[in-house]
Amino acid sequence: MDLLIGASLVALGFLTGLSGAVLPGPFFIFVLSESMKKGVLSGPFTVLGHISVESPTILVLLFLGLRLTDYFIKFKAFIYLIGGITLILMASYILREALTPSPYRIKATRSYRYRYGGSILGGFLLTAFNPSFIPWWMTIGWATLITGMQSPIWNGVLFVVIGHFLSDFAWYSFVSYSFSRGKRFLSERRYKSAMLAITAVMAALGLVFFFIGTFSLLI
Repeated sequence: MDLLIGASLVALGFLTGLSGAVLPGPFFIFVLSESMKKGVLSGPFTVLGHISVESPTILVLLFLGLRLTDYFIKFKAFIYLIGGITLILMASYILREALTPSPYRIKATRSYRYRYGGSILGGFLLTAFNPSFIPWWMTIGWATLITGMQSPIWNGVLFVVIGHFLSDFAWYSFVSYSFSRGKRFLSERRYKSAMLAITAVMAALGLVFFFIGTFSLLI
């Protein structure tokens, strides 16, 4: 039973993590640029820089949550509502982006050997100075952490965080591999199909969060 709960929490962290990972923006553009220059490892190394900012942020949120659990639980319904609405809005935005012509030209490039310190530094800076980073963690991320904190298993939050990190590594490894390989692997059609599938899952999860928040308000 504990293994099943742990797996479901990893899946929850993974799916909610994708809501932030797949958004087009400076981080995404940076990974594309690094991938075309340096190859398939650019994505994972850039994510290492991202996690170096994200990990202390999560620890601070958990510290506040563990010390002020009763206080935050009072607002659980609103946190779920805001998180659900945010997920649905992000899904609609990604859907719109997926249905418009892609601005990225995918080119096959030759393979070179590079050092990846710049990729890690770029991931760190683009996360630390990303204006959407804190709002995401205070809405979707915090609702996900609360779910882990209230799970029947003691280390539920750890499973959620592992799932979240896996989503970053999985998505940007996919992006890095795809763009370093060029059009032969990632066509416009495949890219849009992947984005549409992620959008559907994200919207469904947003509805689940929304109904949890609504139900919590009513009881």
